[in-house]
Amino acid sequence: MTKSMREIEEKMEQLEPESLRFQVLSAVQKFKGNWLDLGRFISLVQKRQLFKEWDFSTFDGYCTRELKLRSATVGKLLKSYIFLKREEPIYLSRKMDEKNESGEIPDYESVNVLRMARAKKAISEDEYSRLRSAVLDKEAEPREVGRQYRSMLQSARDAEMDPEEAWARKRTQSLKKVLSSLRTVKNTVELSHLLRDDGVAMLKKLIDQVEEELVGE
Repeated sequence: MTKSMREIEEKMEQLEPESLRFQVLSAVQKFKGNWLDLGRFISLVQKRQLFKEWDFSTFDGYCTRELKLRSATVGKLLKSYIFLKREEPIYLSRKMDEKNESGEIPDYESVNVLRMARAKKAISEDEYSRLRSAVLDKEAEPREVGRQYRSMLQSARDAEMDPEEAWARKRTQSLKKVLSSLRTVKNTVELSHLLRDDGVAMLKKLIDQVEEELVGE
C-alpha cells in the first residue's frame, strides 16, 4: 500500500461511513476500478463548495492534499464525467446502476478524448460515431482512442488543403521516415561490419540524397 493510500485510510477512520467526505475518499480507493463514482462525488464537492466546510480554502488544495490526486487528473475526471452526464445520460445512468468494479467501463482518458472530438467541428458525425463506439462500446485503450482522434484531425486538415500541398506534406513525412530507417541501417551495418566500405559509402550517399531532398522542401 502506498503512503497516499495509507493516509486516506487513516482519514477515513476519523469519519462517519455515511458522510459524503468518507464516500469521496472511498471512491478514491476504487478509482482504478470505477472512476464514475469519484467523478460524481468530486463534481458535487466542487459545485457545492463542500471542501470549505472541511477546512480547505480551495478545491485544488482539497484534491491534492486529501484525495492525493493531481490537478490534471482531477480536471480530466471532472470533464469526462460531466461530458457523459450531458451527452450520454442513459449510458451513464446504466453504468452507475451496475456498480461495475471489474473494469468494464471506458477509461476516463478515453472519454476525455471523446469529449474533445465532440467539440471539433472538423470531425464529421460519422467519424464521431465510430470513435464513440470505440470508447463506449468497446472500451478501447486511451492510446488507441488518441491515435484514432489524431488520425481524424489529420484527415480533416488534409481535406482542407490544396491537393498539391497535401501531396507535398505526405512526401515530406515519407522522406523523414525513410531517412530515419536509413540512418538506423547505416549504424547497424557499421557497428556489426556487415558490409564492405563501398557498401557503407553507398548508404551514406543515399542518406545525403534524402537529406538534400528534405532541405529543398
